[in-house]
This record gives sequence, structure tokens and C-alpha cells, in this order.
Amino acid sequence: MTTKRIHPPTSALFSKPRSRYSSIGCGRDADSSRGLKPAVREAKTKTTPTKRKGTYPQFRALGTLMMLSGLWIPAPRGGVSVSAAPPEAPTHAAPADSKKERIDAILTALQQRSDGLHDIRCKVRFVEDDRVNLSKGVKVGTIRFLLSKPNPRFLIHFEKSERDGMRGKQEWYLFDGRWLYEAIERLKQVTQREMVREGERVDLFDLERAPFPLPFGQKKETILRNFTVTLIPPRPGDPPETDHLVCVPRPGTVFDRKYDKLEFFIHRTLHLPTRVVVTRSKGYEINTAEFPDLSARSLNTGLTEKDFARPRAWKHYKVVVERLDPQE
Repeated sequence: MTTKRIHPPTSALFSKPRSRYSSIGCGRDADSSRGLKPAVREAKTKTTPTKRKGTYPQFRALGTLMMLSGLWIPAPRGGVSVSAAPPEAPTHAAPADSKKERIDAILTALQQRSDGLHDIRCKVRFVEDDRVNLSKGVKVGTIRFLLSKPNPRFLIHFEKSERDGMRGKQEWYLFDGRWLYEAIERLKQVTQREMVREGERVDLFDLERAPFPLPFGQKKETILRNFTVTLIPPRPGDPPETDHLVCVPRPGTVFDRKYDKLEFFIHRTLHLPTRVVVTRSKGYEINTAEFPDLSARSLNTGLTEKDFARPRAWKHYKVVVERLDPQE
């Protein structure tokens, strides 16, 4: 058996994508693997192993879903910044000091949210709004998350999708603590990426280093070091019982090169986001993730590692494997 080693250009977590990505924005389309000879053939399943540098690939839409990391965001009109001189507040707004105290309390609660948490299971609705190409896509499915050891696990399954009136097929994103699997029914392909070396632990509560930071458990100091955080007064259309935080990346941070702003609608008793809005490209790319049924019943539901097994639907899919380069 002959294995062809492929060394793609080095990429960083927040660097420019090194290749074209699929509709969810997390994996490469089938075109990007043309010319690669399969290293292993088993029945109808082909496996193509490749090598890549020991850095994390770009996750755009998956980043929106799993990088609900805490509470960052800009300062639109009427908001009050935590770290800069507050703009003139509207007459109906609370005093600046009161808003700063409220932001501090929200960030502290988010930092402590992982305490006593075992798992999360809820629905997700994901909207991609491309205002350059005047295109909009909607995906609907479920999210499972398990605080397992040594590393957490998650599974995002989009059961239904639609783009510009055209119905799509299923998509899966599974992280088993070491490998990230991206399965696209339309392509009949699974891309298996090594995110963590064997025996290595990854801290998904580390905002600055994790491959996909979590939307809770982030340190307040780290958030404020990377973002200017603003509390926005309630508006029509906001999810009920939420605080609207807007986070603008600080100049010179890796987040500044990736995002215009991040918006989080944090439930006041669950201390988890029920809506996340990510704006890029000077407002021409807006992704929104909503968790419509997130409630106390969604927490600690009894998920186990068996709930994160690879779906049987992948059995005959082509498999593309990307391993981290050996450590020197």
C-alpha cells in the first residue's frame, strides 16, 4: 500500500482559509481534493490520508456554532463599553456604572457556567447571510455536548437545510475528543481531521488557544483583554429573558482580523447564549445561530459517549484523513 503525503500550507486558527470550504464553511469541498490518489480502498469506501501542520484549520460557520465563546462584541449606539469611555447614553438607559456592573456580573456567571454541567442537548437553527452574493442559507438540526474526559465531545447534526429556495441534504460535525469529523451527505464524504494528538488534553475553555472555544466557562479577564464589551438595551425581536452583549475585537488581536463584531444574547437564568450573531467582512457576511428550545431541561440530560458514535449513514462515504504533522 502506497501512501502519498500531502503538506498543505501552514494555517492558524484565525488565518485566511487555505482552500475553498463547503456550505457550512468548516470543511473543504470535494474539488479541493481532486488529484489525490486514495491510499486505502475498502469496498465502496475510499480513505485518503494527508498530513498537515500542527495548527488548527479555519472554522467559519462551525466557529459560529461552537465558538459561542463567551461574551464579546462592539459598541453600537446606545451601548456602554466596559473598557473605553462610554458614549452618550440614551435617556432611558441605566447609568454607565450600573451597566458596567451588569456586564461584570454576566461575564462572571458565564465563567462559572461549567460548574456542575455534564452535558447539553438542544435544537439549533443556523442562518448564513451572504450580502455580497445576495444569498441566504438556513440549516436546522440538533447539538449535543458532553464534558467528557480527557476532552469534551460534541455533535452537530443538520437534518434539514435550504439555500435560496433549494433544499439541501444532511451534514454532521462530530468531535470525539481527538478527531473532528465533517460529513456531507451531498458529497458522500467524511473529512476526518486530527485536532489533538493522542494522549493530549485540550482546554476548550481557553478562549485564546482552543480550536473551538465554548460559549461558557471563559475567563472574564481573557474576554476583556480581547474584546470591548457593550450591553445593549432590549429591542423588539430579542429572545425573551436575555441580555444582549456586543463584542468588538480589540485592534491587534487575532479576533480583530477575523470578526467585525460578535453579539450574544445570554439567558438570565441559564447563563448560556440562546442567539449568537457573527458579523464579518464589514457587514457583508452575517451568520446567526439560535437555540430555540434551550432550557433547564436541555442541561444534564444523561448523554454518554455512546451518543457520539459515528452515524451508520457514513458507512459508504469516502473518507479523507488529515493528520497533524509529527512533532519535531
